Amino acid sequence: MLTTDQKETILRRAGVAVPAFPSRRPSDQQQHQSEAEPILKANMQADGRQKTAEQWARTIDVLFVEYSAARAARSLRDAEEARQLGALRHAADGSTA
Repeated sequence: MLTTDQKETILRRAGVAVPAFPSRRPSDQQQHQSEAEPILKANMQADGRQKTAEQWARTIDVLFVEYSAARAARSLRDAEEARQLGALRHAADGSTA
């Protein structure tokens, strides 16, 4: 099974618009604005960042499923087209002989 990072890399290489990973930490200035910041508030911010990261991962998963399905459908169409062309060539070769 692929990791989210691997899926993101595949999508980017395929030219799919992928959202950037959310910032892991607020800037140092924001983080240290108040040295007496309550631990609860810090935990809430961490939970918010975690939820944002989880949402990003779900978005990557959805994009990868869509990409994989489109690629599989294209492969099936190409295989069917090749089969039909082969059948036409075989029929044409049989009628001229």
